[in-house]
Amino acid sequence: MKRVYIMLLISLLFILAGCSGKMGYGVVLWSIPEHNLHDGDIVPVYVRSNIGKVYIIGIPGSKEKLEVPLWQISEPESKRTAQKTASYYAEYRRHYARAALDGLPIRAEPVNTAKQVYRLRHNEVIKILYKGEGQAVMMGKTPLEGEWLRVLTADGSRGWCFSYNLRLFDETKTDAGIAEEIEEKDAVLEKVLAKRWVPDFYKGIIDSGKIDLERIKPEYGFDTGSESGFVSISLEGLSTSEEFQGAKKTGINTYTFTQTPFTMTVQSEDTIVVQYVGKNGLPVSYGFVSLEKSGIPQFLSLNRLTENDIPRENDIPTETDTSFTPAADEDSDTEQKSTAQFINELIAYERGRRLRQYSTLVSYGPVFVSSNYGTLTLNEDQSFTWTGFRLLLNSGILPQSLSRSNTGRGSASIKYFIAGELERQFDGVLTFSFTGADAEVSFLYKMEETGLRLENIANGSVKKSTVNNRSINPLVLFFAKR
Repeated sequence: MKRVYIMLLISLLFILAGCSGKMGYGVVLWSIPEHNLHDGDIVPVYVRSNIGKVYIIGIPGSKEKLEVPLWQISEPESKRTAQKTASYYAEYRRHYARAALDGLPIRAEPVNTAKQVYRLRHNEVIKILYKGEGQAVMMGKTPLEGEWLRVLTADGSRGWCFSYNLRLFDETKTDAGIAEEIEEKDAVLEKVLAKRWVPDFYKGIIDSGKIDLERIKPEYGFDTGSESGFVSISLEGLSTSEEFQGAKKTGINTYTFTQTPFTMTVQSEDTIVVQYVGKNGLPVSYGFVSLEKSGIPQFLSLNRLTENDIPRENDIPTETDTSFTPAADEDSDTEQKSTAQFINELIAYERGRRLRQYSTLVSYGPVFVSSNYGTLTLNEDQSFTWTGFRLLLNSGILPQSLSRSNTGRGSASIKYFIAGELERQFDGVLTFSFTGADAEVSFLYKMEETGLRLENIANGSVKKSTVNNRSINPLVLFFAKR
């Protein structure tokens, strides 16, 4: 027992001796307001315990000593060196930040692909140590505003965090001031919610100048719900809507529409990807572009509707698509027209263009005669008659159901486009829909000096309403003008 007492006494004397001297001086990295110590303060360090992972420090101006976690104080050094360390942290002294979203990563290096060392919770507070140089963080092709900051978490983790999704504040400000900074609005989200979104393939259609009426519909698009109160998506084979509950940022440029199956990733100010989780539980992603970026308003401005562009009564789309009016003023306010109105004007323009192209063909004839392939009459109302076509039945060009009649009747239209080299060889594609036959028949056509040349199109040659190549062994039909 006496031996144990002596051992304890020696240990106590050792500790007291250790506390009487200093290991050096450290810089407070995270404020300890209950002891009136703040980050940037220099304090004496007496003991380091690797077992307890703490330092014993002195509180300047008193004889009191305090136990603090190792991460909360910089490595002990001479007082002069500690002063230099403090000056290195001076720019962000008393500056902290809150995470603006859940899952914001802290990385080992100031590079957006570097290893993650920590993931922040929404509104979690971190200490800003200093600013560093790093790789630009991109949103699409545009660099995000912000800086790479060396940060410290409340459990001592250190790393680099890009400032774009951080809300910095000065701890010396009042709580109200800090709250004001934290509640700063998400400018990116606000812009996205305010825009009108159409399928991203619309832009490719507009850029090509080939307005595919099979793929462009007034109802297609994504509504963020900012005005309607419902988040909705409408595409071929998908039409669904959910009551708007708000949007929460859940990742870098990613937002979840709360209590809905919609998630949105912002790629740029004018392009987004919307992920929808269907009833089968499988997520599907769809790309959208803003109405302005799609090029539709600009296209309509350059190709203004005239009275000739407005389709005849039997060609007008059903329900709400009947209000076609020519654009009156190039500087008219885009915001005053709905997305559906823009699409309807685009449809009206394209239908008018097709009618004019067909009328040109009719005025070139309208009766075309061939000793082998019969007589073809094209009427202004888009009806046609075709007699003496039996050779085309035998070759399989026309439907066999026509074999019971000597005269074929139906409607003719311009509905497909031609691409590439074919545009220099032909005037267009003429499509016949025979009464009593299920399948349509399409021909490349060329108005020549003495008549009309038709060339059959092989099955599968039409993709996305465009003929990209000729048949390997096409049948060429020549009709003279009567």
